[in-house]
Amino acid sequence: MRTGLGQLSEFGIAEGQSRSEQRRIRNINAVAAFAFVATALFAVLFLPARPDSLPFWAYVGLLALYLVGYALVLVLNRGGSHEGASALLLGTGLLNVTAVNFTVGFRTGTAVFLVVIAIGAVLVTDARQTALRWSVVVLTVLIFALLVIFDPPVAPAMTETWVDLLIVASFGGLVAFAVWVVWYQRRLTDTAEAELIEANAQSERLLLNILPADIAERLRAGEYPIADAKPDVTVLFADIVGSTAITDSLTATDLVTTLDGLFSSFDDIAFEHGLEKIKTVGDSYFAVAGLASEDHNHTRSAADAALSMREQLKEHRFPGMGETQMRFGLHTGPVMAGVIGKRKFSYDLWGDTVNTASRMESTSDIGMIQVSQQVYDRLKDRYELEPRGRMTVKGKGDMSTYSLIGERG
Repeated sequence: MRTGLGQLSEFGIAEGQSRSEQRRIRNINAVAAFAFVATALFAVLFLPARPDSLPFWAYVGLLALYLVGYALVLVLNRGGSHEGASALLLGTGLLNVTAVNFTVGFRTGTAVFLVVIAIGAVLVTDARQTALRWSVVVLTVLIFALLVIFDPPVAPAMTETWVDLLIVASFGGLVAFAVWVVWYQRRLTDTAEAELIEANAQSERLLLNILPADIAERLRAGEYPIADAKPDVTVLFADIVGSTAITDSLTATDLVTTLDGLFSSFDDIAFEHGLEKIKTVGDSYFAVAGLASEDHNHTRSAADAALSMREQLKEHRFPGMGETQMRFGLHTGPVMAGVIGKRKFSYDLWGDTVNTASRMESTSDIGMIQVSQQVYDRLKDRYELEPRGRMTVKGKGDMSTYSLIGERG
């Protein structure tokens, strides 16, 4: 039974709908199903109290009309006409209860179901239907007042035993409906909370994909602007060789798919060695080691990452092309770091160290990891490096540069 009700409550749910819209659809489905079942059950109970003036075929016809009305609610709801579905549901319920009372009598049972309809009005309407919601509540009060004023008698066929049975059934139905409302709304709340937790976790993952963890935490704490001076970091640049020819020869899908696979593998390598990716610009990859103050071996981390990235190139080839080739550059020194933008956050680095690392990449040979004198001084005891002599670097003049071969041994 729970499986059947669960499937029925999902009737009309589609991808792309908001959580609030899905909740409303489920509410309308569930209340319509409850009204359908309750109407059918009470029709059987009221049958012995049917007055002689109401032929059996008319009684069954009215019952069928109400049941068709509740079924049509599900159809409208599935079709996206939620306002029409909720209005039909509440209107059918009010007509049903009023007609039963004036036909058969039994004001107590009618009062109970008016309470149910008032609760249903809150469940199946939203902010756009405030007028409908309050209209139903007012109508339930007016109908009950009319019942008190006119005091329609209980049908003669209604024996005392049947009256007691209907009282028990009416209040039992009200209790069942109240229990269902509490359980169902609690279930929806738990589901919404789980979805919210997952959405928050997803937002957290997305935020950490573009910002360092400590920067994200500072933003959440309300700190803005965020600007830091980092006295000692190692900056890594990597750039694909011949990117213009590659772009002109490939479809957008092939180009983006290959770049995504290559730079995603670089992301994994950067994470493994403790580097923070700053950004990708076209076919250029920009990362930094040493943002965390406790990382005293950031130059070695950047070197290991560059060596792993160069090795990873063998696994990623552009369709119809040979082995992917890149240039790498490393430089160590101070930088300024901070977050810019409010609508779209961007964490970036500035300073001479960044410019020099970029020059190390742009002046290196294909497949080479070119490093500055500062990087050489920190790596020479554990890594094999070949001197390239003094090179003229734009904006820097003559600089001693080296090629990183690999770790010794």
